[in-house]
Amino acid sequence: MENPPGSNGLEFGYLRLFLVRGAYLSILLVACAGILQPLTGYAQARKAQPFAGYTKYLRYSMHYEVNADGTHSETGEWALRVLSEQGISTANHASISFSDRLQSAEILSAYTLKKDGRRIAVPAANYQEESNKGKGEASPMFSDIRTKAVAFPDVGVGDTVVMSYKLTQRVATFPGNFSFTHSFSPYRVYDSAQVSMSAPASLDLRVYQRGVQGGETGSKNGRRNWLWSYRNQQVAVPETSAVSSLDYGPLIVATTFKEYGAVAAAYDARAKPKAAVTDQIRNLANELTLNAHTPRDQAKALYDWVATNIQFAGNCVGVGSVVPHEANLVLTNRMGDCKDHATLLGSLLAAKGIASTPVLINSGSAYSLPPVPSVELFNHVITYIPALNQYADSTSRYMPFGTLPFQDSDKPVIQTSDFPGIRQTPPLDYRQNGSEMISTMTIHSDAAADGETKVETIGLMAAETRAAWSYIQPNVENQMVQQALAGNGYTGTGTIVKADPKPLTDRYDVGAKYHLSDSINLPGPGAMLIRSPFGGQGSIASFVDEANEPDKTVDFQCYGAFSKEKFTIQLPQNLKVLALPKNVELNAKSLSYKATYKQTGNSIIAVRELVDRTPRNVCTPSAAAAAKTFAAGVERDIRAQLIYQ
Repeated sequence: MENPPGSNGLEFGYLRLFLVRGAYLSILLVACAGILQPLTGYAQARKAQPFAGYTKYLRYSMHYEVNADGTHSETGEWALRVLSEQGISTANHASISFSDRLQSAEILSAYTLKKDGRRIAVPAANYQEESNKGKGEASPMFSDIRTKAVAFPDVGVGDTVVMSYKLTQRVATFPGNFSFTHSFSPYRVYDSAQVSMSAPASLDLRVYQRGVQGGETGSKNGRRNWLWSYRNQQVAVPETSAVSSLDYGPLIVATTFKEYGAVAAAYDARAKPKAAVTDQIRNLANELTLNAHTPRDQAKALYDWVATNIQFAGNCVGVGSVVPHEANLVLTNRMGDCKDHATLLGSLLAAKGIASTPVLINSGSAYSLPPVPSVELFNHVITYIPALNQYADSTSRYMPFGTLPFQDSDKPVIQTSDFPGIRQTPPLDYRQNGSEMISTMTIHSDAAADGETKVETIGLMAAETRAAWSYIQPNVENQMVQQALAGNGYTGTGTIVKADPKPLTDRYDVGAKYHLSDSINLPGPGAMLIRSPFGGQGSIASFVDEANEPDKTVDFQCYGAFSKEKFTIQLPQNLKVLALPKNVELNAKSLSYKATYKQTGNSIIAVRELVDRTPRNVCTPSAAAAAKTFAAGVERDIRAQLIYQ
């Protein structure tokens, strides 16, 4: 979405997202899917009109008035028309958020403009203000964000809600510097949008624009002026796992920073003193590394402790949203945001003589940086340890040391100490990310069956599976097995068998033992899919499902992984196998699949293996098209059946 009011400061936060793309989603979680039934009958010959959304901006304007010291004011005004009933809930309220310490904000005007021309001002009772305040004279530790909200009266289809506001940045996020990044959402219709800026001619501003009209309009009274315009009449179709429109959509960046190294230096100047090594920090570091003798073992011990003992506390603002708290304070409170995590971990590492640096990164779905420094694209802080060439994100409490969360991998980053230029975090390595499912089942002569499914996961998949199971209550586990069996067409009971999710190991195993009351049709003839009653057809089937999504038109998030599945089925002695699926081997540029089926006595052994060697975390639409073609062959195989008499 476009930048919300008050989003110009560098607010380092960490949105805890599990993987969006999910080519290898956990096969152990049961989800419900709604199926839209198509209407049959009369079809209009005319081509459908482009979808214009449930609301649209009739006008949208934003003006930045910049001062020589980097402070500025932002004045915004917009008129949003309701096009359908679905749009009313979106349009009938609005809010602006800001830092109470750094900024001030005022709603200048707010009213509903009825379609018959009547203007209904927002009454005083419809304004609401929320703030995070400390006790007495003390400022709040983790957030001083204040929100001003309005509820528009009597909003209906065809009406327009209008609001204007002014936000004043009293203290520059980085003293002496100014930066703003403004984007437009492809999922909004704009009849007319304008962004303007005025700044002292003495201020050395660098400006970048993409997908918008206009630019610098000239100088007057010692000030340079810019005006950009934008128009969009069609709502883009959302695509699963698409990269952020910040990578390709309309964008305006203005900054006083000459290059990204200047951003790194500005952050380091304010954050580095907070990581000072104190006696408390040194004593804890020595205690945690008592049995760790190599630098890597020591770094792992310190990372594990911070990841599992320091709670994530959301954005902190304090003295500027880019300044972390002192490491001692974070340690005492056992709580902090991403900056605080990096500060405490850096201090603990320094106590053991291990150098590290905070790293600025975008933890969302943006994978590129504009040519001029965009401060606002960095919304997260992680840690880099040069001696180990290792990145670490201790806010991701289920990720083992040596593994980055998906949203941190294959991203451009800025190391704030001794800036070496823009670097890239490593993409996921398919050899270190995947699962192996082993499923055994014995079918009895009365069609009942007993079985066990075990899933061994490593890398990112292990971390995500561990995270998912850490939140599942033990008293619902058996019910989950029953529901999973039912979801795969069986009636039965069972129990979960899983590893302790707390230790941050590279592997995580989970599975179930179960009893089925009626597994196949006896007496035959009949047919059965070769699959796990508990895990279904596993992550290979998930790959097929995803590859069969609608065609993509923009780059999307992706990653490499492997999946191996072994099924052993012991059939009753009086049952005769008439046919097995044929062995299959498929190969493509970055994909390979192999399946073998054999019978030994009355035992059926099936092994399927899929390897996705995707080298990066961003793929093109052509790669999606190739994967869809490849997946068709995989799908034919996993739908093949064992025929018996």
